[in-house]
Amino acid sequence: MLNYSSFKKTVFIITIVAILFSKISSAQTASPDCQIPVVTGANNWYPYSYVDDQNIHQGIGFDVVELIFADLNIPIKYRFGLPWIRAMEEVNQGSIDILVANYWTEDRAEKLVMSTEIARESLNIFTLKTKPFVFKKWDDLKKQRGAMPRGMALGETFKKYSQDIDLIEVNTHQQIFKMLNKERVDYVLLAQYSAQPNLIQKENENVVMQNTPVNYYSVRISFSKNSSCLHLFNQFEQALAERINDGSVAKIISTYISN
Repeated sequence: MLNYSSFKKTVFIITIVAILFSKISSAQTASPDCQIPVVTGANNWYPYSYVDDQNIHQGIGFDVVELIFADLNIPIKYRFGLPWIRAMEEVNQGSIDILVANYWTEDRAEKLVMSTEIARESLNIFTLKTKPFVFKKWDDLKKQRGAMPRGMALGETFKKYSQDIDLIEVNTHQQIFKMLNKERVDYVLLAQYSAQPNLIQKENENVVMQNTPVNYYSVRISFSKNSSCLHLFNQFEQALAERINDGSVAKIISTYISN
């Protein structure tokens, strides 16, 4: 039978072991360098991540990220105004932790930890009513000159195909549609919903969307594999699944996209 002194020693040893085990477990799931996750998004990607007329960042991606981190009671901070390619570079490097929205591609899935799909969108061809051509398959683009946003994901299959067609990258959507209206290009390659703000403008009343999509994209929220906050991803993903199931994400989407 243990005396009081031996009992105290036994309790002390058990306590020390428990503390050490707790620290080891915490080290596997958390990083001391992760204080407040840094979040960024595109500047010109309606309706997922964009800057409005009051220079305020808005979009489905921002709203969903804010909702989920509020559920987790975790504060976040933003880095705004970065060109898209630089934003992607900083996310890949881990100096930015989270990208509020981007398309799933094979290449990105290797470099990033990507969430459950929050939205789905088609990639379409936009032409002039006064200078139409029929698009039904990729080969229909071979005799045409097109423009697309700089840095837009194409997916591996279309990316390889695009090397054999005349397709240039342009910095902004506004520039792309100006080139189309001036007939400097024959078509614009753009996501369906991303084009909507431009299509309602009077100067683009001669622009029409082709019915046949080029491709479909899955929109995700991405964590950097090099982020010190990567341990938060599983919690984020679980909370996101709950908000998808209870209709909260669909409600956010409906405020930007009318069916």
